Amino acid sequence: MDNRDPVNSSTVLVEGYALNGSRSLYVQALFALAPNQVITQRYFANVNGFEFVFTTGGTGADLTEVSVWGKNSAGQLVTAHRLVTAELLGAGGGGTESFVWGETTFWADSSAPGPGTGIPFDPFSSLQAAVDAAVNSPLAVAIGMRARCRILIAANSIFDENVVIPPARHVQLLGLGPWVLGNSDLANFASSTPRNITIQTSQAAEDVYLVQGPAFDARPVTVIGTFDDGTSVSAHTNYTDGAIISGDVTFQNVAVGDPFTTIEFQLLNARVVGNIVQSGHMGNLNTYLYYSRINTMVHNGLNIQRMVDSQSDGLVNVRGYSHITNTLISGNVTVTLALSDVPPTGIFSSQFGAITWTGPLTLDTASNFYFVNSGSTLVGTKTILFSLA
Repeated sequence: MDNRDPVNSSTVLVEGYALNGSRSLYVQALFALAPNQVITQRYFANVNGFEFVFTTGGTGADLTEVSVWGKNSAGQLVTAHRLVTAELLGAGGGGTESFVWGETTFWADSSAPGPGTGIPFDPFSSLQAAVDAAVNSPLAVAIGMRARCRILIAANSIFDENVVIPPARHVQLLGLGPWVLGNSDLANFASSTPRNITIQTSQAAEDVYLVQGPAFDARPVTVIGTFDDGTSVSAHTNYTDGAIISGDVTFQNVAVGDPFTTIEFQLLNARVVGNIVQSGHMGNLNTYLYYSRINTMVHNGLNIQRMVDSQSDGLVNVRGYSHITNTLISGNVTVTLALSDVPPTGIFSSQFGAITWTGPLTLDTASNFYFVNSGSTLVGTKTILFSLA
């Protein structure tokens, strides 16, 4: 039970009936929800048939939702029932019917009056508030990484705030057009006050869900970018249709004890002006960069699984790479492995600045032409694909 009203309280009357030849009331409870409060309740339902009736009331009723899911005797999720607001309020209730976007989808718009409730007509004015609402929604709390939390960001939004994404969650920050994390007070939408995204990691937080069985098994995911199929390689194309993160993206371990965990990260038409930083997180960081531009990227567990139509401006010091194509590599690179995780392995149709590449270098003939003619230096072994020599 979730009261998304930031000001008004609400009530939910829960009535459960066992259907065994007759309709017998066996659950009757009234819950009072404060603004922004979430209540989780469990009931026995191992009967031939059952019916639950939810009646909402109070001034916050229009923004109060209920979701119900079933679990087996082992505590594993076996089914979920999505109940929309109009159903909760009843056929003759006082609610206002509205389109249901899903309980893990929230809207953010920096120009909204705020603070907002996360629905399309009342978006959050703070990006962090939207993230908090998504990751603490009943479904996200119940199934963790299996709940795909989406923050839909209005075009032209400028969020002058730092953002923290907690561990054991799947979070997508996707713009409906260009948006900025920063104060965006300089030319070309650059920011004099950089703002950062911190992605927290914790194997212990993941284990809370993983120990409950296969229905809870998934990896934490963070996606940052836009829906637009543009490119953030050029400064001008970036502010036309991309996302700009003016500061760093940091992967921060918050677990006490084991810092190792495998997580997924994607940039989709985004520019990270600062750095991609390792802060205590250990283990694999599977990274996918599409139509994006980065500065430095240093993480000893980071695997570049895909880097497409992208650009790196500074030092890249990572575990390895699988597939890089149509990319400009302008800074020095240190890698340990040429991976086969996401084939075909290698660097294709890409260019290089005058760099030093340390580690195994697998590339096609076109990319080798640019590597040699740029005056770049190799410290390691080279494999040239499709070479007739």
